Amino acid sequence: AAAATTATSTPATPLRLLIVEAYDRAGRERLASAGCTTASDTFAALLSRICPEDHELRLSYCHPADSVHELAEVGELSRFDGVVWTGSSLTIHEDKPEVTRQIELARRCFQAAVPQYGSCWGLQISATAAGIPCEPNPRGREHGIARGIALTRSGRRHPMFDGCLQTFDGCAAHTDHVAASWAAAPVCRPGVEAEVLASNDFTPVQGLAVRIDGGEFWSVQYHPELDLGEIARLMRLPASRSLLVEQGEYSSEEELLRYSRDLEALAADPSNLELRRRLAVGDDVIDPARRAREIANWLQHLVLPQRRRDLDHVRGPRAEARYPPP
Repeated sequence: AAAATTATSTPATPLRLLIVEAYDRAGRERLASAGCTTASDTFAALLSRICPEDHELRLSYCHPADSVHELAEVGELSRFDGVVWTGSSLTIHEDKPEVTRQIELARRCFQAAVPQYGSCWGLQISATAAGIPCEPNPRGREHGIARGIALTRSGRRHPMFDGCLQTFDGCAAHTDHVAASWAAAPVCRPGVEAEVLASNDFTPVQGLAVRIDGGEFWSVQYHPELDLGEIARLMRLPASRSLLVEQGEYSSEEELLRYSRDLEALAADPSNLELRRRLAVGDDVIDPARRAREIANWLQHLVLPQRRRDLDHVRGPRAEARYPPP
C-alpha cells in the first residue's frame, strides 16, 4: 500500500481514508488502453472534492488483487477513519486469490470496525464477506444509465440516501449482482445484519447496508463516482461492447459507439439541452454533487461521527505511508 496526502484546508483535522483499488494489474492496463481513469484515481479526485473544509484528507492505497503483501492486518486497518472500495473487472463468485484476498480484507475491516463504502464490486464484496450470495445477472450486463433506481422503505430512512430522490437514475457498469433469490427473502447468518436499500427492474439490490461485529459497510451497485464520459469509455472496452450487443441492448457495435460518443459529448457539455432530452439524462446523473451524494453522506453520517467518538480512545499511530512487509 502506498500513501498520498491531499490538503483541503489548514489548519485542519486529518481524515485518513484507505482506497482499495480492486482491479488487478491486467484490468488496470485495459482501463488505461481505453483512456479510462484508474478507479482509485477517480475516487481520490472525488474525495478531495467532497472532503469537509475543516479536515485534511490523507489517502492511502492498497492493491489486494496484486499480492498477498497488500493485505493489511486488523490492527493496521483500525488506524484509518474509513475504507473505500472501487469497482473491478474481476468476478466475485470465482474462487481465485485475486478475489478471495479482497473478501478477506473486507472481513478484517469489519473486525476492525472501520466504516466501509463501496461502488459496484464494493457492494458485491460487502455481500460476499457477509455470506450473502452473488451471481451473474440473468438479464446480462447493466451498463450506461441504470434507470428507475427506487429506494426501499429501509432506504428512505437510511442516512446514505439523505437528500436523494426516492427514484433516480445512476451510472452503471456491471454483470454480476446480489442473487435475486436472496433479495426476495433477505435472511442473514447469525451476527450479520443487512438491509436492501434500493433496487430497480434490472438489478434487485442497488443499495445495501451490512453490519458485522460493530463494523458497517454502505454500498451501491451503481457508480456515483463516475461521470458519463467514464461510463462511455468503459462501454467501448471490447468485453463490454460484445456483451451489450450480444444481449440485444444495441443492434450493432456502430449503434453502441454512437451512443457512447453522445454520452461523452454530454459529459463535456452538460448544458446541451438537446442531448439531455434525447438521452433522457437528468440532474441526478449530470450534477456532480447530486450524483455523488451517497458518498458524501457516508462521510458525513458514518465516518465523521465515528471518528469523533474515537477521539476519546487511543487508537495508536495512524497508518499514512506503507504497510510493513509481513
